[in-house]
Amino acid sequence: MPLKTFDTSQAQPVVAQPLTPENFAPYGGVISADHQIKNAKSSAANYGTATKIHKVAPIVNNYASCASGKSASANWNIFRCSAPKHLITSTNSQNKVYTSKVLERHPFSTQTFVPMGQNSHLRSYIVIVAKTDESSANKLPDPTLVKAFICKGNQSITYGAGIWHAPMVVIDEQVAHIDFAVFIHENGVADEDCQECYFDPGYAVQYEHSELGLSKL
Repeated sequence: MPLKTFDTSQAQPVVAQPLTPENFAPYGGVISADHQIKNAKSSAANYGTATKIHKVAPIVNNYASCASGKSASANWNIFRCSAPKHLITSTNSQNKVYTSKVLERHPFSTQTFVPMGQNSHLRSYIVIVAKTDESSANKLPDPTLVKAFICKGNQSITYGAGIWHAPMVVIDEQVAHIDFAVFIHENGVADEDCQECYFDPGYAVQYEHSELGLSKL
């Protein structure tokens, strides 16, 4: 059962912006070597054949404070994700709209998505996040503070612990699926591992789309 269903019939469209470590910082972290090699701390590695970029995204396990007291394990999972074509419409050849109907959070753990085998300049997926309404009893998402980011194939994202976000949204409709390696802490207690809110009729998330799928952001 969702924690709440929000009426979004009057919600304004959300325009997806290119993902960078800086603009995503309020929601977690980004693993994007092209960006971070310029500014993050780095050092030589592998006897001079590699550059190590340090501490590019957070890893958090807060299950010590969960109500059940059950400890969590650190898990790598794979999400094989297809484009949700039933929720995607075209406004013209360059622009599309995704209807976002669900936000979820992992109250005690960060969650990292690493796309595998994607072109470095391909607009592969979008992530949708929302700030928490700190005045609400259950720390629900603030429906007026929804943001969306469009991600290239060589960018990974980490949702901060407790950050509201949509399920992964693949926008490359020319492939059958995209595989994501996903790192998260889980203890097997459903309400402690994941909570959801619904949005009716949903948010219109607008994003730029090239027919060839290639764009240097």
